[in-house]
Formats: sequence, C-alpha cells, structure tokens
Amino acid sequence: MKGIKFLIILLIILAVAAGGIAYYAGGQVFEGSVQMVTNETTALQTGYDYLEAIRFDFSAFRQNYQIERVEIDSTFDEHIIPADYITSGNPNSDTVILVHGMGGNRVTVYPQAEMFLRNGYNVLTYDQRSSGENTAPYTTFGYWESNDLIDCIRYIDAQIDENKEIVTWGVSFGGATVGIALGDMYFNEKVDYAILDCPISNMRDMLEMRMEEMDTGIPLDLLLAGGNFVTNSKLKFSYKDTEVVRYAAQTTVPTLVINSRIDTVTPFYMGEDIYNALAAEKKIYTAEDISHGNIHLMAPADYEQVVMEFIR
Repeated sequence: MKGIKFLIILLIILAVAAGGIAYYAGGQVFEGSVQMVTNETTALQTGYDYLEAIRFDFSAFRQNYQIERVEIDSTFDEHIIPADYITSGNPNSDTVILVHGMGGNRVTVYPQAEMFLRNGYNVLTYDQRSSGENTAPYTTFGYWESNDLIDCIRYIDAQIDENKEIVTWGVSFGGATVGIALGDMYFNEKVDYAILDCPISNMRDMLEMRMEEMDTGIPLDLLLAGGNFVTNSKLKFSYKDTEVVRYAAQTTVPTLVINSRIDTVTPFYMGEDIYNALAAEKKIYTAEDISHGNIHLMAPADYEQVVMEFIR
C-alpha cells in the first residue's frame, strides 16, 4: 500500500515538474514571438536606408507627391497609429492602404506606393505595432494588427466620397494583417479589393520554422503547446486565431494572392492555402524564382500589370 502511495506522489511531482518546465519553455516562446521587432530596430531611418539601398529616388518621390503625416487614433489599444497620407493632387481619389512586413515601417513600402500613385491612386502607409513610430506593444502575426488596419480604413473612408474605392495591400507579416481583416464585417463593407503579397498564413508555422533553425533540443510540439498556452493566458488569443484561412473563407472582398515558389520565409504553400480558402472572387499570381517580398523589385512590369488588371 505504501509503495502505491509513493508511486502516486512521485507521479504527481513529476507531472508538476513537467508542467512547470513546459510553462517556463512556453514563456520563452511567448517572449520571443510577440516582440520580434522594436521601435529601435525599425526606426524610420532604417526605411530611408532601405530606399537608398534599392536605389529608390526618394527626392523625386517627395517632389512628385504630397506626403502628409497623420496620426490615427487606435480604437483597440489606445495608441496612436502614425501614417503618411500620400496624394498626387486630388485628395478625393481611390485609395490604397499599404501594410508593411516584419522589420519594416511605413517608409519601406514607398516603392509600392509609387506604383499605385503613378496609376492614379492615393496611398496611406502606416506603422504597424512596435514598428517605426507606433509604440503599441506586442507583435501578434496580424491578429491584433488587423485592428489598426480597420482604423486606417475608417480614416480613409472619412476622407473620400462613397463612390471611391478602397484597396488594402499587405506584404508578408502585413499580408497576414490584411488576411485576418478579411473576416471583419466593416472591412467587407468598405474595402473593394485586397492584395496579399507573400503572406504569412499562420503564427504556428512561422514559429515552428524559426525554432527548427534554432535546434533547441526540446520537442517542438512541447514548445509550441507551451507558447500557445502562455499566449492565450496573457493575450487572450491562440495560434489558431491567427490562421488566415479561417478569415479568407468568410470574406466577400475580391482578393489577389501573390507568392513565389522559392520563398523560404513564407513558403509557397502559405499563399496557396489562403487562395484555396478564399470564398470571394480571387486570383493567384506565382513567381517562379524570386525571393521573399521582392517580386515588385525583380519583375516590376509583370507585378504592376497583374495588380492593376485585378483592381481595375
């Protein structure tokens, strides 16, 4: 009898110890996943440095278009959403809202902004959470970020007439932001077209790929389960809530998915999964041999043609 009691106590101790280890490991996954960038690492100057590196003529851009810095109040987390409202002279025009990727800011999408501006659209670029001048804590793979996008849509809707169109475009991490917003009722009412460029399809897969590279020696399923538990307990959402396919299946907004077969950051299957889940009018454009997020740079004519034909 004493042996059985001892065994039960030992099992309880081991279970508590395993649970404590899992929670600790989950906490480490949580900390590493929800603050992947900071305002320091994504300061606006890094955006201007990027423009210089790709030889984007910012001086000409600034001369040709009017750039107005605006501050949009967040209705979700009580922070300010810093944005650039860029026009070519007529403020009451069809407008594209550009959502940058992880590590970027509202300046890094100026090359895409120039494409839309050249084609007669106005543009709003803004800093996502913990990026540029947006000081909101936590990066949530598009889940909380989609709230900022909805606030930007409200801002643009107040600037233009009802007969003008709103287009949303997001790349990589920003593609997940737009993708999750596809499930929002207001988004579906106000947005005419959505474009997802090399989008992240879900938080779990991105973390799994990152941790495989780290080779921690701890089983990935244990790490991810712990990270999911801590994320849910602290921020009240789970990895499942970041699955873009769930929201793609709900949307009525015509959506263009752009991806690349050799993309190692957001692999080809991510864009394909989102495309297959879309319930609305849809199109997919796949580059064969261009790296992540660079299709607009490496094949600009094809990129522009695909995008403009879709939204027109």
